[in-house]
Amino acid sequence: MTFVGGHPLGGGERGGFAFARPDLFAGRPWIFTPDDNTNSDAMERLSRFVAGLGAKPLIISADEHDRVMAFVSHLPQLAASALMDVVGSATHGEGLRMAGRGLVDTTRLASSPADVWRDICLTNADAIESALDCLIQRLTQLRGDVRRGEAVEAIFSAAAKWRAELMKDNH
Repeated sequence: MTFVGGHPLGGGERGGFAFARPDLFAGRPWIFTPDDNTNSDAMERLSRFVAGLGAKPLIISADEHDRVMAFVSHLPQLAASALMDVVGSATHGEGLRMAGRGLVDTTRLASSPADVWRDICLTNADAIESALDCLIQRLTQLRGDVRRGEAVEAIFSAAAKWRAELMKDNH
């Protein structure tokens, strides 16, 4: 038996067979994390298989996978969940009824199951801690600048640029 580490980056709002669909992986990255012992023939066969599903095979190291996932997956999950907890605790039901689409869209991930994310946090703690430190640093910059606006403008400008880059492949 040959093992090749991999991580498909496709999915939907809800998991399970009832929510399967044929385009689940269409155009989505499927990360492989081979090491020095990985069989190249097995790697090639797996790449062809996932390409046949419509996914885009991508080969990176396991460490780089963990670092990138901490930023593009785990940090958004934790930030959305923490944001929803703060907003809900501060405003309760009445205040939440005044919220607009921005809060709804921003906190979509807050509905995710805690047990799954607890396990993810435990297995990728170092990279997640680094990602959280970066977010805390940005929030601290914003906190220190709300009465001046310089950091607000700089961060919003950079964020808009990165959002446009994100949306190139995620329309």
